Amino acid sequence: MNSNDAEIAAGEWLARLDRDDATAADAAAFEQWKAEDPRHPAAYARLAATWQALDRIRAIRPNSDEPIDNDYLNGVSQRSPSGSELGSSSSPLAPESLHRLRRQASALRPWFLFSAAASLLVGIVAGLWFALTSGDGSHTFRTGIGGFQRIVLSDQSAIELNTDTEVRVALMPQVRKVELLRGEASFEVAHDASRPFIVFAGDTAVRAVGTKFNVRRLENSVEVTVDEGKVAIGTPSLLEMKVDAFPPSIPQLSAGQTATASGSGVSLTTLPKDSVARKLAWQNQMLVFDGDLLTEVVAQFNRYNERQLVIADPKLAALQIGGYFRPTNIDAFIGVLQSNFGVRVSTDGNRLMLATATTN
Repeated sequence: MNSNDAEIAAGEWLARLDRDDATAADAAAFEQWKAEDPRHPAAYARLAATWQALDRIRAIRPNSDEPIDNDYLNGVSQRSPSGSELGSSSSPLAPESLHRLRRQASALRPWFLFSAAASLLVGIVAGLWFALTSGDGSHTFRTGIGGFQRIVLSDQSAIELNTDTEVRVALMPQVRKVELLRGEASFEVAHDASRPFIVFAGDTAVRAVGTKFNVRRLENSVEVTVDEGKVAIGTPSLLEMKVDAFPPSIPQLSAGQTATASGSGVSLTTLPKDSVARKLAWQNQMLVFDGDLLTEVVAQFNRYNERQLVIADPKLAALQIGGYFRPTNIDAFIGVLQSNFGVRVSTDGNRLMLATATTN
């Protein structure tokens, strides 16, 4: 099954579970479908996110004869949505929630529904980005902290930028080059055997012809995860060679595998399907945890927010966290810590200090 098949199936499941006569057997079959392939829950989440955006459109423009509130659109990216909408200890994609969103969105005229949905999705989740043209014809794209951006290139390849990310893109007749200067990006590469697609991240390069993969620059290493197809990973000088097949000495990753490249070499790991889905959940503007230690969860939230979580009480570090959260809705996560784990939160400038709540 390719990405388009997954999107079509996700739409069918959304419609099926939205019916008033949906049964427990439907729900069980849906869970089985999600578990079959990590692309399934991702496709369903993308479609459900569109309905969530339509719910916001309904709030902006109650009926099609009223003008859109431009002040709301201009300020929406700076406002903190309620915790109940964007972050909780359970999935925000429950069928009953989607049924409510569909009923509200159906009051809008179709021509307005789709055009406004596209505009609002960009305004809410994209963050700031910039395209700068350099003297060599390359383009630079950036996101700020908490930002997200999807870019479709002239060859129909797509790049998704995660928080605080910068890439430089150069599409040339013989090769397509992207330099990941910082952060994390996902690449969906249009097939073109005559023009390899190479991503450079420091001393590491990743080469693909037609595939989908994720690259993240860490402090002293580069992490690569393959969602579809296959890529080769190695040094820039090796991967820029014009060859039809790479020698066995160059590691190649297939779908479901991740690699960490550093000065000591390349380490490959095959991941369970659910682990791949969690690792790539940022592409749907989500963080997904399943028993992760609080130290790891805090590190993830701190990537997306100016306000930084600090574990002031070492005893809290071993807390295990599970659930779905919007990465920029830090207040919703704090609410879960306070209500479910007895954590006390105090403020020190832009630092949110986490400690064990005292009992009288």
